[in-house]
Amino acid sequence: MKNFKIASAIALAMGIAVVGTASAASSAGGTINFKGALTDTTCTIQGGENTDEGTGNFTVQLTPTPASDMTAAGDVAGHTPFSVKFGAPGETTCQNGKVASLMFDSLDSHIDASTGALKNVLTGEATNAEIQLTMDDKTAINLSDASAVVMSPAIANNQAIIRMGAQYLAVNAAPTAGLVSSAVVYKVTYN
Repeated sequence: MKNFKIASAIALAMGIAVVGTASAASSAGGTINFKGALTDTTCTIQGGENTDEGTGNFTVQLTPTPASDMTAAGDVAGHTPFSVKFGAPGETTCQNGKVASLMFDSLDSHIDASTGALKNVLTGEATNAEIQLTMDDKTAINLSDASAVVMSPAIANNQAIIRMGAQYLAVNAAPTAGLVSSAVVYKVTYN
């Protein structure tokens, strides 16, 4: 019994020494930063005209257009108007008088920094073709510009609509026929 107690005491002391050593070892640390915002306005966001009307995420179906309508870099064709809807009648969290500002992630990998348009992400499909977003008046939006913003009219009756457009843009040379697809990340603030 005495040997068992001595063996147990030695094992216990060794265990404490091992645990103590493990606790003392550490790796380099760092800082985790968090940022956020609390707002008093929250509107549901939904695709409108010429979209699949999805909430939050939605798809715009561009008008099929002959590649021959664009013969050189910089040519555009197939303008498709679409809208983004904010709120709905009676949606009290979508406060009247506020303005929705739609901004795009200028560092999104789908954006061509040289054209400000969206790259075609499909391989083996249309080449030399991108998707260019426009304001309602067809003025091109440079998505690679971090300050690019599209603003709604003031929210009224708990709702507002931003009208925009999308069109094919020829880059480098005349495009070839095929499918074109892309996406962009957006965020909305209310002022």
